[in-house]
This record gives sequence, structure tokens and C-alpha cells, in this order.
Amino acid sequence: MRAKNAPKPSFLPPLSPTEEEILKVMSTYRYMTAVDVAYSLFSPASLTYVRSILTRLAGGDDYKERECLYRFPKPSGKAGNPQRCFTLGSAGREVVRSLGLPAGWYYRPGKTGRLQSSYLNHQLLLTRFVVCARRFVRESRDFSLVDVRLCYELEAQIARREGETVVPDAWLHVERVADRERFPILVEIDRGSEYQERLKTHVKGRLEFIRSGEYARVFGTPAVIIAYATTGRVQEHAETRRKTMCAWTMEVLQELNIMSWAGIFRFTSALDYTRLYEQGQELFARPVWYRPDGPSTPLPLLGS
Repeated sequence: MRAKNAPKPSFLPPLSPTEEEILKVMSTYRYMTAVDVAYSLFSPASLTYVRSILTRLAGGDDYKERECLYRFPKPSGKAGNPQRCFTLGSAGREVVRSLGLPAGWYYRPGKTGRLQSSYLNHQLLLTRFVVCARRFVRESRDFSLVDVRLCYELEAQIARREGETVVPDAWLHVERVADRERFPILVEIDRGSEYQERLKTHVKGRLEFIRSGEYARVFGTPAVIIAYATTGRVQEHAETRRKTMCAWTMEVLQELNIMSWAGIFRFTSALDYTRLYEQGQELFARPVWYRPDGPSTPLPLLGS
């Protein structure tokens, strides 16, 4: 709903409800491809249609500033026509504000500079994971999504403290329809780039976040599942990474003498960026998650 006394900026061309909806979604996820927008708001078959809208909102070309969207090629290191990424431009932020939504951020090439490939790939994978979660509950009769918060929003909600930053990639609050049991999930996307000490520090930061009471203050519940989803170009490598993360987490729990906390952790290697939309249901419907102290039998994320 448009805020009262907040017309669209006069310097923009008239936007359709569909274009306004795309800008709202873009302001939430920040970094998306046309495929992400298609799966989020439309269907896979609408990809050509979605690309045409995004191109128009980006001014018809890469690197154009002061447009509703800012478009740039996704770094790939390969020859050929790269996939395009989209983020909110300055004009798009004004449109989102005119719709009555908070939008303090937009992409500033001059200030932000060129995005590091590792950061961009991480954020795009996060976008894809959360879009899959939304699609899962939308298509499922068994679960509903009570709340979703991404790291961009959580940065302002979580108190800063010395040491490891504890802002999770995302927080999903899923409810099972049959018995109204809720599953609050701290999502951590792992791309296999953190070595042992860095990963252990990461785990310790999440544990301290919960033990201090800060987690319950921010999210309104003490219940939590810490879900680490790792990816890799080769499934065998991703599975090795998953097992290694489990082992390192157990070492942290032993060091802190809180072995019983192993039950709040889940790890999976079923995360493939290029095929995630095809296999996304597996993350939430099938037993592809493991406890760090558990047997080799996988568990569902939304269950025991």
C-alpha cells in the first residue's frame, strides 16, 4: 500500500504494479539475477519476460546509475556473455520509499566500489536459499513461514560486541500447520572458504550470541536451530567439507563443555547454486541434514 502523501518521484516514468513489486523484492534481497526474480515472483517459464522488465528498470544497459535498478555482469572468469546481476538503484530506492516501505540502502558504485566476487557469490547464494524457502512453504500445505529476516536487516538489530560478528546470514521462522510447532532457524551459508580457526570462531560467536540472551532478545524466542549449508563444485568435496565442519563444531562444544548443545546444529552439503531451484525442495522436505554428533543417518531440517 502506498504511503499517504508519498507520490512516486516525478522524474521517473510511470511504473506498473509488477515493476513496483520487483523493486520491493530487490530492496529485500539486494542482489538478484533474473532467474531469482522469476522464481520469487513469477515462474521459470517467465524468464524472458522478467529479463525485459529488469533491463528497462536498469536503463537498458550495464553500469547505469540513478536508475531504478543497477545492472552489472556477474564475474565468472569465463569467456562469453556473463549472467547479469541486479541491485537497487537510487531511483528505485525512492520508489520503494514512496510505497511506504523503509529503504535506506541502494547500490552506490562510487562509494561501494567493485564488489568482491566471493562476497557477491555468497549473497546470491543466500538470495537463492531464502527464495527456495519461500517457494517451499508457498507450495506446501504442511508448513507456513512466520517470519524472515536477512542479514541486511539484522545488522541494525543485533548489538555490536567485541570479537566475532554474530549477524547470521538469515533467520527463518517456520511453523508446522498440523501442530503449530515452530522451527526458528539461524541460516549460515558456507562456501568452503573458512579455515579451521575461522570456522571455530564463527561457531563460538553463534553460541555466545545465544547463551548471552541476545538471540532471544532479537528474535523473541530462546528456541533455535543453527543450520550450516555448504556448497562446492564437486559433491564429494562439499560432503567432505560438511563432515569437517561437524568435527570442528564438536571440538568447540568439547572445549566449552557444552556437549549437549550439539542438538541445535544441523549441517548439509545439499547446496548447489546452479541447481538449487531444481533441488530446493530437498533442503526443507527431505532428510539431508546432519547433527555434528549424530550417526550417518540424515535428518529433515523441519523435524526431529
